[in-house]
Amino acid sequence: MSKVSLALVIHSHQPVGNFDHVIEDAYHKSYAPFVRTLHAHPRIRLSLHFSGILLEWLEHHHPEYFQQLRELVGRGQVELVGGGYYEPILPIIPDADKIAQVSKLADYLRHHFGRAPRGAWIAERVWEPTLPRPLAQAGVEYVVLDDTHFLAAGLEPWQLHGSFVTEEDGHPLCLVPSAKALRYTIPFQEPAETLKILREEINKHDALFAMGDDCEKFGVWPGTYDHVYKNGWLERFFKALEGSQDWLETTTVADYLRTHAAVGRIYLPTASYAEMMEWSLPPAASADFKACMEESEHIPNGARFQRFLRGGLWRNFLTRYPESNHIQKQMLIVSQRLHKLESTVERGTESAALLADAHTHLLSAQCNDPYWHGVFGGLYAPHLRSALLRNLIQAEFQLDQVEGRDATSPAEIVTADFDQDGQQEILIRQSISGMTVHPADGATVSSLRFQPSNAELVNSLMRRPEAYHELVRKQAASPHAPSEGPASIHDQVLSKEAHLDSLLRYDRYARHAFRSYVFPSSKTWKDFEFLRLDENETLARGAWNSTPLKSPGAAFEFRNSADVHSDGCVMQLDAVKTLTSKVSGSAWQIECRSSLNTDHSCPSGMALGLELVLNLLAPDAHDRYFLSKDVRRPLEFRGEIGSSRLTVVDEWQRVKITLETRPQATWWIVPIETISQSELGFERVYQGSAILAVWKIDPPAWRNVSCFLQMEISPWENPYGGE
Repeated sequence: MSKVSLALVIHSHQPVGNFDHVIEDAYHKSYAPFVRTLHAHPRIRLSLHFSGILLEWLEHHHPEYFQQLRELVGRGQVELVGGGYYEPILPIIPDADKIAQVSKLADYLRHHFGRAPRGAWIAERVWEPTLPRPLAQAGVEYVVLDDTHFLAAGLEPWQLHGSFVTEEDGHPLCLVPSAKALRYTIPFQEPAETLKILREEINKHDALFAMGDDCEKFGVWPGTYDHVYKNGWLERFFKALEGSQDWLETTTVADYLRTHAAVGRIYLPTASYAEMMEWSLPPAASADFKACMEESEHIPNGARFQRFLRGGLWRNFLTRYPESNHIQKQMLIVSQRLHKLESTVERGTESAALLADAHTHLLSAQCNDPYWHGVFGGLYAPHLRSALLRNLIQAEFQLDQVEGRDATSPAEIVTADFDQDGQQEILIRQSISGMTVHPADGATVSSLRFQPSNAELVNSLMRRPEAYHELVRKQAASPHAPSEGPASIHDQVLSKEAHLDSLLRYDRYARHAFRSYVFPSSKTWKDFEFLRLDENETLARGAWNSTPLKSPGAAFEFRNSADVHSDGCVMQLDAVKTLTSKVSGSAWQIECRSSLNTDHSCPSGMALGLELVLNLLAPDAHDRYFLSKDVRRPLEFRGEIGSSRLTVVDEWQRVKITLETRPQATWWIVPIETISQSELGFERVYQGSAILAVWKIDPPAWRNVSCFLQMEISPWENPYGGE
């Protein structure tokens, strides 16, 4: 009798920049016990995938685990699968970087385990039809994708028990469907339910059931550690497979493909797994899509409709989240610079070493997690965004060295549509700094990159509606600890603290620095916190005309005009904002001069506010704080400070930001907090602090207003010496 083949591909990954204690916890709850249990069942064969960044961590922290993997590979029980070293979303990085990512992991596996991989794991199963060519050029023979990809191409479910060949520009690649039904029984139902699914094809010649899924669901997801290991689910599962070997064989994907021809040729549409395509849609569309899926479950033959309901495509995240798009476009600029320099550098030189190091930082900055948001995506995690931005800053500086730029080099100023939104941005690079100015968005600054600390100082996130916020409102008053039990992560609704709904407020503007506000002087810092300043939106987010100025460093003048309404009167204000960026040694000074002029008078007082957004990541850490008049306040501080000088210190990143105003302003400070969805539930996340320098001006002084703010960014030095 022909046996049914089961090819499991278990995927393990941790993002660049994740905390060691988080990875250590995943190791003890999932990676180690899974391999330990597998080692005790030598007749169970399967494929394992690890991202390169996780393999590096395991090699350094748990060499004994490496030895276990070598033994499993050596006895033919385990096939190690390749992929992008830093787990990038392959379609959004250049082809040269796709090949470099895959080749780097293949070289690592060949060096440490003696075998080059035949297959590649596709991060988040994000597929686009152009992938076969670069993957084949990198030596990849096969990939495993969700069965939803194949169903959307028109195949029937009964046709998904073999492999297929696709190609792009004549470069072939083998595609293997991963069964969704198995992803929902393993490990959430008893082994008998999985065997029941496998038995459906018992009489079909050479039938293959493949399943690719996360190792973290075997121990890290809430409730799964007790279920999978303490309560013995994985042990029972392996024994059930061993007990069915008269009709079932476990195999690796590579071994199955070695002995079984492909079913035929196929071309797949752009797709990812079902939940990802739901998350990528705007909130309203996401809710409609989910409703359509639920409605189709209650109509006759609803599965006929579901196979063609695919939601959005992954690239929608670049539209939904300008913060993600900003990182990706910054990454593309670095990649273009690097590959342009490759042909000019001789091997074995110092420049070649710098270029190789920059390439590593570039590839690290392509790690997928901070580019998207869902149950697992890390866009809402500031430390993960920061890790990518830090790598890009390091790569930028090394490329500057290769190009021969130093402290004496003039500022490099480029005007271009940096983020591909149809508007021109101003990109300024100096010896130790980089900034991105958006004239069409209030003449604001989205990026302040300080090379001595490798820190992106803005790195915030706009508070916006999310599809899951309605669940937050329903669950806010009922906080729960993560419940024990084997429920799928997609079926759980948990909240880490009560009343999170009170934080659900939505920004009108991107969280950039140097945004100008004109508003009634009766407003307070509480109004700033709750987004009720009633500011003039033309000045806050309108397009300002820009003119470069002759000045040491880089300087631009921005002009705008607006009708300001107050107490029944209207003033036409002409606004001028001048930004100047200067570098002196290891210090970076940014000066902003704001002028307001009018020929009208208004009996009521008004206020001018200049907003800065700074994110130093840890709101309650003792080594990050506001300092004014020798008083320290944590970054989570909210309130008002009256002083001409305010200092923001980050001892961990070793950066100090000193703010001074003339005439003296009052500082309104509030934390920017979002509600994020993660595998552990809904949680509050600090996305930096909004700092508003406020000048209140009584009539008739509005006829000619001039206010000045200076930001000096410098390395923090321990006054007591040492680290």
